[in-house]
Amino acid sequence: MHGPPVGNDSVRWRDLGFGAAWLVSVLATCAAVPMVVVLGFGAGGKLACTCGIAAAATAGAAVALGRRRLHAQLLEPIVDLSRAMESLRVSGQAQRLAERGAALLQPLLRRFNQAVVAVERREGTTKANLLAVEVAFDRLHAVLQSLRESVVVVDPQGRVVLINRSARALLGAATRIEGAELLGLLEGELRTAVENGIRRMDGDGIAEVRTGDLPHADCILDVAIVQVQSNRPGEDFGKVVVLADVTRNHEVNRLKDGLLSSISHELRTPLTNMCSSSEILVGLTAADETEWREFATMLHAESHRLKSMVDDVMEYSQLATSGFEFRREPTDVAALVRGAAQAMHGRAAAKRLEVVVEAGAAAKAEVDPARLTEALCRVLDNAIKFTPEGGRIRVEATVHDEVVDIAVADSGVGIPPADRERVFEHFTQVGDVMTDKPQGAGLGLSITHHIVAALGGTIWCEDSPLGGAQIRILLPLLTADSTA
Repeated sequence: MHGPPVGNDSVRWRDLGFGAAWLVSVLATCAAVPMVVVLGFGAGGKLACTCGIAAAATAGAAVALGRRRLHAQLLEPIVDLSRAMESLRVSGQAQRLAERGAALLQPLLRRFNQAVVAVERREGTTKANLLAVEVAFDRLHAVLQSLRESVVVVDPQGRVVLINRSARALLGAATRIEGAELLGLLEGELRTAVENGIRRMDGDGIAEVRTGDLPHADCILDVAIVQVQSNRPGEDFGKVVVLADVTRNHEVNRLKDGLLSSISHELRTPLTNMCSSSEILVGLTAADETEWREFATMLHAESHRLKSMVDDVMEYSQLATSGFEFRREPTDVAALVRGAAQAMHGRAAAKRLEVVVEAGAAAKAEVDPARLTEALCRVLDNAIKFTPEGGRIRVEATVHDEVVDIAVADSGVGIPPADRERVFEHFTQVGDVMTDKPQGAGLGLSITHHIVAALGGTIWCEDSPLGGAQIRILLPLLTADSTA
């Protein structure tokens, strides 16, 4: 038996989920109805009527059973499929369906489940790719934020889409930066340079533009603008603007210029004197003994002065590059202080300076005696240079709080608070390098700073109780616990 036609094909009853046993039972029930009616007329109307009602009830039960089977085999799977498709449409997610019901529907349900599996696989691949992109972005963002240079990424319209911590601090963290136009955050020569650079890149197709020495606030910047390269032809991903703070480089160049100026000035004087003295000596005879000795003495002094300057430059270079090895041993620092003061006595006496040394108690530290003596002599030399004739210098060595405290105070001109840290930098002296400063290349206190730091101590400058400047050096005290 076949069911109703669908299109040009016929659907068989078993394709709808109805088996042969069920059809036989329905036919038998329906065939029993006329038989009961016939018997009813032979045995009496009441019996026939009763049997007819029973037969009708049996036929109704068969129809109800058929409707339930139709509902289970056709309607329920179709409803489940419809709900799953709607869920897939709305949320992009769906769960697999049980391949049940009529045989006609099972291939459709199977194909739907296969589609769900494919969607799940694509979703898993998409999530994995998205996770990989997020990880890559996090790494890129971390690298970008760790850069000392200020980096700003702008879109083709010049709006900020990404900015690192350095650039945010440079351009102003209090303002809203993402989404703002970069040119609106700049001003002066920096804005002009960035604007002109972007215009050149867009107009001439240049991939990179660099501009240097641009003032911004209290610093000097080098600017590089780079076009973001894309693998897609014709796609514009914007530009990267890198702002490099080169203030320190300019400061180093300034110090180098100061060094050259100072060294050339300092070298010119002894070299001139040496050349003059040697030239005069060439013309003298044995009879000119007085003049001969005078110019020979000058030649000797100036050559030592020149050698001292060259030695300072070489020593500083070695200290700055860790080229020196320090020999440490338990040392009486107070004794070294007294020895250094005695070594500088002649220079102090030449300027009629009163030098008072207060270092009676033993103060031991594990230091390099030769290097520490050198540092103390350099501090004393600095005090002698900047103290006028007839002034005073006081040197103290005390012990407190497990440190050896060395203080060298003078009654000189003092050092302004703004310059007290700078005096320990190389090639630095207070005053005009061409007129006001005393002899030397400005390396004495810088060399002292390196020596003290290498010995585990600290050094700084402060006001002097004598009215000038005071240099303090603290060294770790050598105790019984430290020698155990």
